[in-house]
Amino acid sequence: MPLTNDEIEEIKRILGREPTVEELAMFEAQWSEHCSYKSSRLLLRLLPTKAKHVVLGPGRDAPAVEVFPDVLVVFKIESHNHPSAVDPYNGAATGIGGIVRDILTLGAKPIALLDLLYMGNPRDPHANWLIRGIVKGISDYGNRIGIPTVAGDTWFDEAFNKQPLVNVACVGIVSPDKAVLSGPKSGDLILIIGNATGRDGLLGSSFASRPLAEDVDKDIGAVQVGDPLTEKLLIDVIQILVEKNLVNYIKDLGGGGLTTALSESAADHGLGAVIYLDKLHTRQSLTPLELLVSESQERMLLAVPPTKIEDVKNILEGYEVPYSIIGYFDDSGIIKVFYMDRKVVEAPAKELAKPRAIRRPSKPPTEALKGFEPIILPDTEIDIEKTILLLLSSPNIASKKWIYEQYDHEVGARTIIKPGYGDAAVLRLLDGSRRGIAVKGDANPRYTYLDPFNGAANVVSECYRNLTAVGSTPLAIVDELNAGNPEKPEHYWYFEEMLKGLAWISDELGLPIVGGKVSFYNEDSRGVQVKPTLTVVGVGRIDDISYARGMGFREYGSYIVVIGTTYPEIGGTEYLYRVHGIEHGEIPKPRPTYEISHGNIVRRLIHRDIALSVHDIGLGGLGIALIEMAIVSGIGFDVDLSVIPMRAVDRLDVLLFSETQARYIIEIDGRRLDEAKKILDESSVVYSVIGVTKGYEKTVFRYNGNVVASIDLINAVDIYMNSLERELEVV
Repeated sequence: MPLTNDEIEEIKRILGREPTVEELAMFEAQWSEHCSYKSSRLLLRLLPTKAKHVVLGPGRDAPAVEVFPDVLVVFKIESHNHPSAVDPYNGAATGIGGIVRDILTLGAKPIALLDLLYMGNPRDPHANWLIRGIVKGISDYGNRIGIPTVAGDTWFDEAFNKQPLVNVACVGIVSPDKAVLSGPKSGDLILIIGNATGRDGLLGSSFASRPLAEDVDKDIGAVQVGDPLTEKLLIDVIQILVEKNLVNYIKDLGGGGLTTALSESAADHGLGAVIYLDKLHTRQSLTPLELLVSESQERMLLAVPPTKIEDVKNILEGYEVPYSIIGYFDDSGIIKVFYMDRKVVEAPAKELAKPRAIRRPSKPPTEALKGFEPIILPDTEIDIEKTILLLLSSPNIASKKWIYEQYDHEVGARTIIKPGYGDAAVLRLLDGSRRGIAVKGDANPRYTYLDPFNGAANVVSECYRNLTAVGSTPLAIVDELNAGNPEKPEHYWYFEEMLKGLAWISDELGLPIVGGKVSFYNEDSRGVQVKPTLTVVGVGRIDDISYARGMGFREYGSYIVVIGTTYPEIGGTEYLYRVHGIEHGEIPKPRPTYEISHGNIVRRLIHRDIALSVHDIGLGGLGIALIEMAIVSGIGFDVDLSVIPMRAVDRLDVLLFSETQARYIIEIDGRRLDEAKKILDESSVVYSVIGVTKGYEKTVFRYNGNVVASIDLINAVDIYMNSLERELEVV
């Protein structure tokens, strides 16, 4: 939003005079929600951020977590929601470019990308156009810079027809002795490297800090244009500069452009800076104001000791990376900006970097009652076979291969478990060892819409299970909180409740939140907010990638085991919405105690090589999880649903499609069932052996001795694999 009258008066008080137009532009950019977090900063303090393996938590462009004593993982999530609503291709592409540069700021080598996309109904013409442009933008940019897109999350809902949520994440690795964890020093020269500054993305941070206009085309100038070839040069040259220990500090020029990079770099380290704008390399004639708030992409700030500047210049020139030496840091605490010998800005760095935090009022809106409305299911008997196939065709459940097949997910030779084959991606370290990491992104917009506190907790729980299912030990997460207009108490309530649920479950699971992002003003031109959505990306450690597990059955004659009790928790489920058109009711309860105990036993079975495959029970419930394991592998099964651990469940459809948390399906080696039972019994977890895998292309569901569904696997594969593409081709 533009600066308010109160904020302008505050600026005058800070400066002790009338501000220049350049100063006003800098304050507008930096004091926007996108850059300053003024409406969220106080509540963000609730999040648990510390653990012994957290090397660097929130505050820098990206956090760092020790995965092994000699390996740090640097990972970050970011949103590009507003730009993607206006220009889906460039909006999504530049989201990828920005998140990669965040990883580079700590000197890490980017090794993987994730996309978390919450988009409209594929049958809606406008939403269909957005979907195609967003996926194409991510694909083109990621493929051209040579970083695999290995995992993510996707959801389709009419709430996102005009305003999609495009959240992207990047994961990198760096050795502790090479990580750029220090800050700039007084006397360090300030270099801007990469693309020439232009007029694209002017005040993009302000654009992202207000609702979309009715005519979104008028905001096209606020959307940056990506240049992946320059980005690839930045990736390569940063690695060399870091390896040679030539820089003290690195920062991305993203939201807020030069203004944010300068003010935050100086303020965070008790410094000031002297800047000569006319020295900045540009692609066109620009005013000082434009130079300060342009968000042209593929630009980074380096703090370089004067003694090392010649070495840095030689490397940059050798790679033909454009650069400008635009000034230096000092210990004054003041940002001074000159243009053609004229001082255009003189402002204190700390006051510029952070406006006063605002505690917004909040109150639950009327629609929050949807999470408490009773659910009345029809008394007529449900055709289980048709219901499973209908759920498999849901865009939210069906394979996302139309999306991930456009991405190069194998470049770099690290990807062990690829998209579509496991609950999380698994990447090897390529250091001659058998060590690796797991990464996954998750969200459930319906859950966080119906019950933002418990919905947020369930999202983190799902991520925890996904990391566990592939055999990793979950270490940390980063979060993205997507909400509506914070100035509206009914919108702010969703943000506040999601954050509190996130804080609670992360503390319960011992999963620190090491970084994140807040995106407000996600509403349409009528002021209707999209479904408030928490997205998270988690990282886990894998000591030996030979034990990494996918979700597809691996052998005939294996035993199928369900861990965890099923409760009649049908509210907010995909079954309720897809089959009955109902989007209300009490969502499944978070169960952190069981998440921990069940996760521990799953990892134990995997590390003993007893569990051949593992799949968590999530969207669509147990029935969908079972058939997904068969679809991925081409191996059928025969199961008895009546022996599944359950409590107060009196309907077969509820048993099959409840989305009760903290449950897994495990394929047990047919020769080691007794060993598995002994471990399970000793752990006191609730479990049951419900059936076996079969060497025929059928999936058979029995209940109380009767076959209630016998689904041809070839038909199921076709529906699951091709439904999304068919939906997208409707327009």
